[in-house]
Amino acid sequence: MSEVRGREARLRPEFDYLYPDIEPGTWQPVETLINRVVTLLYGDRSQSGVITGERLLRDDHFEFRGASPRPAGLPPDLSRMSDAGLEPDRAEKELERRRKPKQS
Repeated sequence: MSEVRGREARLRPEFDYLYPDIEPGTWQPVETLINRVVTLLYGDRSQSGVITGERLLRDDHFEFRGASPRPAGLPPDLSRMSDAGLEPDRAEKELERRRKPKQS
């Protein structure tokens, strides 16, 4: 995730104690914040259930703004990269398979 795609987030001040290397209230590219959270987790894996949830950037810990175009190869039907659960080409094929009516 090195390409900045336009979506930004900022840490809510009430959670700054969980993220010592992230300045609260400052808008930053989501990719930058994801890298910082991963670095925090690498240093202390016991924090994984505290500072992450279904997403690396928790909706209750961060505010978000902006939009990002879908990366090439990911199905447009899925809202986030982690929703795909498969490699981009395989995810597209799986969606096509699911859309086809079952023949009896």
